[in-house]
Amino acid sequence: MNLSKKVVLGISMISMFFMSNVSADQRIVEGNGQYIIGDGLDENFSVAKKLALEEAMRDAGFKASVYVKSQSKMVDHIIEEDVVEMISENVLHLTQSPEYTKDLTVGKEAFIIRCHVIAVVDDDNISKEIAKGKEVIDDLVRQDKEIKKDRNRLRNDMDEVQIKSKNADEKERQKLREEVKKIDEGLTAVQYLKIGWQKYNEKKYSEAIESYNRAIELNPKYSYAYNNRGLVYKDQGNLDQAISDWTKAIEIDPKLSKAYYNRGNAYKAQGNLDQAMKDYNKAIEINPNDAVAYNNRGSAYYNQGNLDQAIKDYNKAIELNPKFSGAYYNRGIAYSDLGNLNQAISDYNQAIELNPKYSKAYYNRGNAYEKLGNISQAIKDYTKAIEFDPNCSEAYFNRGLAYFNQGNLDQAISDWTKTIEINPKISIAYNNRGNAYEKIKKDPKIISILGSLLLFR
Repeated sequence: MNLSKKVVLGISMISMFFMSNVSADQRIVEGNGQYIIGDGLDENFSVAKKLALEEAMRDAGFKASVYVKSQSKMVDHIIEEDVVEMISENVLHLTQSPEYTKDLTVGKEAFIIRCHVIAVVDDDNISKEIAKGKEVIDDLVRQDKEIKKDRNRLRNDMDEVQIKSKNADEKERQKLREEVKKIDEGLTAVQYLKIGWQKYNEKKYSEAIESYNRAIELNPKYSYAYNNRGLVYKDQGNLDQAISDWTKAIEIDPKLSKAYYNRGNAYKAQGNLDQAMKDYNKAIEINPNDAVAYNNRGSAYYNQGNLDQAIKDYNKAIELNPKFSGAYYNRGIAYSDLGNLNQAISDYNQAIELNPKYSKAYYNRGNAYEKLGNISQAIKDYTKAIEFDPNCSEAYFNRGLAYFNQGNLDQAISDWTKTIEINPKISIAYNNRGNAYEKIKKDPKIISILGSLLLFR
């Protein structure tokens, strides 16, 4: 009987970053945020207050030395998208209701909603969050710092203009109004960038693109708007347009390492590994401490069949970030392909320790145990993989193989039936299930099963 299996799954991981040097005592921090309303978006004061509060909490987070958490989606061993949000629900606790004020901009063309918060920092919970073992996405930190710096610069410019306007004559006021318009446009572009990011995370791609378009219209040199719009185009499957946006972002800011490895990911998806490698190399040249860039370049080497070089890059990613579960997982796959199953299992163990819900790490560790003949442990790992990803057809399929090898035909049939339910085009599952039925002499079902098999050949 010819029973077959699939071996490797892609990965998805969670990443979290915390600033260091947090004291053991609870501390009080204050934060300020603002949002401009009246710039043409379909929004209201309720939405503006919410966004101003988010920025105030982020500001408080900076002052508390607590940064952001980011969720990173990985496909075929490479970072494909990043989602950023403040860790405020478990770390920052407001001591009183947020305070809001409303002012007109100097040009009286829009409202500025300002928010002030006072919060207690729960350092015990910071330790708990750190203990979850999430990864660092350095470029996200850089991006957010750059946006914050740009926003603060524009606000300082606005304050200076307001001071000048008090004693200016009409001619000078006209020049100041032009300055205010440019500053307002810059600040508004930042808000559109944030809205675009939120829409992107909600998978409202057309709305995200509209927001990024508006940000670029207001600030044609806004490299982050091009970079983020490229992510939307990539998710829509428009890789050529995504590459165009990342190329534009790089043209504006040649030091934007994120744009290089985003473009590298797109080139890799198109099968252009040589160009992908050039972009990963450039990202690493700009930021030699970027663990993600090393991890992604390692995946390109892996796809070229250069496993030794891939492992070197995964080693470097782990050296830079010892809590990078995705790099351990990817290195485990490379070691498995080299036949070093014990080292692969060790890496999968580390990935799971850092991320206990890492479905694909359980799955591939199960494959390694099965190759070593430890069927019982393989079944446990496949079961864990299914627990954290109930739609993992590969885990059901391979668990079915393990049960079959144990002689547990009923359970094998059940797992292959589930495999077919999740993915009806896995033709080998029909073949294997047919063999199992034949073995236990349930002949009446064989004809229909084999008929289904023929449909998918």
